[in-house]
Amino acid sequence: MLNPRRTIIAPLILWNLLAGATAFLVAYSLGSYFYASNLTQLITGLGIFLALSTLILAIKLHIPMNKVIREMKALLTGKSYRRIMTSKQNELGVLAHFFNEVTRNLESITSDVKDHARIQKELNTAQKIQNDLLPKNLPNIPGLEVTAKTRPASEIGGDTFDFIQKGDRNLIYIGDSTGHGIPAGIVMIMVDTLIETFIDMYEQLTDIMILLNKYLKPHLQTTMFMTLILLEWIAETKTINWVGAGHEQIIHLKTATGQITSTPAGGIAVGMLPDNSKMVKEQNITLEENDFVILFSDGIVEAKNVTGQTYDLSRLENIVKTHASPQTTTDEMFKQIATDVGRFMEGHEQEDDMTLIVIKCKNQTSQTQASPQPAA
Repeated sequence: MLNPRRTIIAPLILWNLLAGATAFLVAYSLGSYFYASNLTQLITGLGIFLALSTLILAIKLHIPMNKVIREMKALLTGKSYRRIMTSKQNELGVLAHFFNEVTRNLESITSDVKDHARIQKELNTAQKIQNDLLPKNLPNIPGLEVTAKTRPASEIGGDTFDFIQKGDRNLIYIGDSTGHGIPAGIVMIMVDTLIETFIDMYEQLTDIMILLNKYLKPHLQTTMFMTLILLEWIAETKTINWVGAGHEQIIHLKTATGQITSTPAGGIAVGMLPDNSKMVKEQNITLEENDFVILFSDGIVEAKNVTGQTYDLSRLENIVKTHASPQTTTDEMFKQIATDVGRFMEGHEQEDDMTLIVIKCKNQTSQTQASPQPAA
């Protein structure tokens, strides 16, 4: 609340009273000097009073008020405006202070909006680069039918997968870098580049994984790493050879018997230790016709519902086992899993990136299907 002594009204009244008194004194003096009548003295005094009052109002009220109004009009019409500099603490001072605070806040908001637009543009560019790295049109893999999709938790995801054909070699990998967002996306891009480079240079999966860790580790912070599974499909023997780097389990369902097995990927995440050579071990699975292999990132089994429960591995295994049959396609299996995860999470936001790869062993060559569209 304003102090009445600091308002503009009280000083104006005081000034006008002083001006009136002064006017009458001046009129009386002039009237006496010119032998004017009392009426003449009164009219003269009132005239001087009005003149002084007008001058005081102009100096004390109209000129400062017009300055405030002028700057406000400039702000509202989008024109250039200036701060109102005043030391007054009356109503005009409060109004000027209010105007300065509003314009300062508007400038801060405008700056924030510009920064947000710039950051969003950079995120969109990074997102496009990342999406371009994910497979869209894949080659046929002899003896396999595959559906693979990913859904990031933010603009930039840390999950990755790819299918690489080098001559008669067919390789598949899935990876999950710590967290999500830009740092995770950077790790994902580095891993994609290094894996494709080393596949051209080395035959053994263990060599590729060891070298990947060796070259990746020096460029990562201590809290950054990536879990990974690198597989090679041998069509002649219907065998999947793989090396793991601390990733989730590999689910193998034998459709003929209904037996389901979840095997730990093994190893340790790339980027955690300078040398992972003693922890890298090649494993294998031999498939029969219509067998399913499920690869996934932890964003699926660690998905939460509104009560805080996690989806977990056992629920994923049950869905796979329930819907697997010789007639079930990988696309159908994928949709069953994605639908179940979505229903489980209903009402709860996605906290981590999700990637799901469904593989089925077939006698004939089938088209691999992949897309960076939502997985759940």
